[in-house]
Amino acid sequence: MTRQSGILILALALALATACAGPEAEVEKQEAAQASYDIGLGALAEGKMAKAISEMQKAVEKEPLNARYHHALGNAYLRVPDAEKAIVAFRQAVELDPRFSDAYNDLGAAYLSRQQWDLAIDAFRKALANPRYMNPERAYMNLGNAYMSQGRYQMAAEEFRRVADVMPQSPDGYFLLGRALLAQGNATEAKEQFAKAIKIDGTVAVFHLEMGTVLAQLGETTTARQHLQRAVDLNPAGPEAAEARRRLQGLK
Repeated sequence: MTRQSGILILALALALATACAGPEAEVEKQEAAQASYDIGLGALAEGKMAKAISEMQKAVEKEPLNARYHHALGNAYLRVPDAEKAIVAFRQAVELDPRFSDAYNDLGAAYLSRQQWDLAIDAFRKALANPRYMNPERAYMNLGNAYMSQGRYQMAAEEFRRVADVMPQSPDGYFLLGRALLAQGNATEAKEQFAKAIKIDGTVAVFHLEMGTVLAQLGETTTARQHLQRAVDLNPAGPEAAEARRRLQGLK
C-alpha cells in the first residue's frame, strides 16, 4: 500500500466516524436537554425556583430552538417574579413557534404584571388568534382582567362572558362577569352571575363577600348578612373575612 493510499483510507475512516458520531451526539444532546427540562418542571412544581431556572437554562442552552424550553424558563422567571427576564424568554418562544398560544398568553401575563396594558392585550389577542388553542379561557380571563384594570368594564364583561361560554361548569367566569357588571352599576345581573358561581362552588369566601355586597346594594339586607357571615365562616383569618366584617358593621 502506498503512503498516499494509506492517508486516503485514514481520511475516509475519520469521515465515517464523524458521520456516525454526529447523529449520536445530537441525540445525546436532546436527551440531556429533555432531562434538564423534566428536572426543571419538577423543581417548578415544588416551588424550588433557583433550581427550576438553572435546569431550564441548561435545557435552553442544549436545545436553543425548542420553544417549549424557552416557555418553561419564562414561567420560572414569572414565578420568581422577574417579569423582564420572563418576557425575554416568552418572546423567544413565540418567535420560534408563532402558534404557541400558551406562550403568548403567559407573555401577556408578564406584561400585565408590569401594567403594560396594550402589550398585554396584544399578546392575549394573538393567543386567541389560533383556532386550535386548547385553553382559550385562560386568555379570555386575562384579557378581561386587563380591561378591568383599565376601567373598561363593558369590554371586560364581554371577555368574562366568553370564559363562562367556554367553561360553563367553572365558577370563575360567572364570578368575574358579576364583578364587571357590578362595576358598571348593573347590580341585578351581577347578583345573577354571583348566584351561578356560588351554585357551582359555595365554598369560596370571596364569592359570598361579593354576593353580600350586591345584595346590600339591592336592599336585600337579611340575605346580604347571611352571605357576608358565610364569607367570614369560610375563611376567618383571610382578607375576605376582614372586609365582610366591616360590611356587616355597615348593615347594622
